[in-house]
Amino acid sequence: MLLTLNISYGQKSKMSFERLKALKMSFITEKIGLTEAEESVFWEIYDQYEEKIFVDCRKKIKNLRKSYMKSQDSISNEEALEVIQKINEMERYALELRGKRDKLLLEKFSANIILKMHHAEYHFNREMVYKMRKRKDHHKNE
Repeated sequence: MLLTLNISYGQKSKMSFERLKALKMSFITEKIGLTEAEESVFWEIYDQYEEKIFVDCRKKIKNLRKSYMKSQDSISNEEALEVIQKINEMERYALELRGKRDKLLLEKFSANIILKMHHAEYHFNREMVYKMRKRKDHHKNE
């Protein structure tokens, strides 16, 4: 979800995927408490799937939504249904990829570590959304 959002960084530039990824890595690493050796194994698996989810799902969903917004007043019901089905298909695929990622991580780490990762991801996403809203409200008041 978070990766589909446009996140402002500074006044006019947007936060890059790489910058967001680095912030997320730091946040999760701090919350799950891995050793240096464990971190390299963990992030190798995690990054492989995170990149695939971003490219194969989030970017495509974002593009679909952009094209829908341009034609939302003229789109037919059949075309709208097709867009909904494509978005749902990509969301299911993203969920499948996260399941595969977790399965691989569970081969190397305890379920407690993976659950901590899920918890940290959730809180990272909430924190980023909160900061985006706060920044948006700040820009409205200027």
